[in-house]
Amino acid sequence: MTQYERLLDDIAQSAVAIIPTKSHKQPAKSMRIGHDYAIFFNETAYETDAERVVEVVHEKAHCDSGALYCIDSPFEMRERCEYRAWKRAVHDFLPVEKLLEACRACMTAEGVAVYDLAEYLGVTPAFVVKAIEVYTLREWDSFYCAGRVVGKV
Repeated sequence: MTQYERLLDDIAQSAVAIIPTKSHKQPAKSMRIGHDYAIFFNETAYETDAERVVEVVHEKAHCDSGALYCIDSPFEMRERCEYRAWKRAVHDFLPVEKLLEACRACMTAEGVAVYDLAEYLGVTPAFVVKAIEVYTLREWDSFYCAGRVVGKV
């Protein structure tokens, strides 16, 4: 069973429904319907399981955090909701301990490449960068693991 299939099984156990769709304009969208949440998802719009995993985790984080918005919502509100969803997705799916474990496993003499971390974790490089951004303080300019710079933020 792949990581993506395990994720879908976990979501099936929760109160969030995944509804297949054919939309390519918006291949993933989360929505509140009454007191329930649903993720409308077109898995054929993504090329890799890593892309599917990241998108489903992000949309589920929208549902779990309540960070939903309308299409005509002001830009600032949409950005706040997106930030809350990404932060929740990182904390839920990629806890700092798991990220540090991956850093140790992928460590070379030169440091750690984001692409190696992404492959090890089964996510996209962009999601690894998001995780590093979430777990570093704004005044820091680097993420350190075992005394070595992992990546610039």
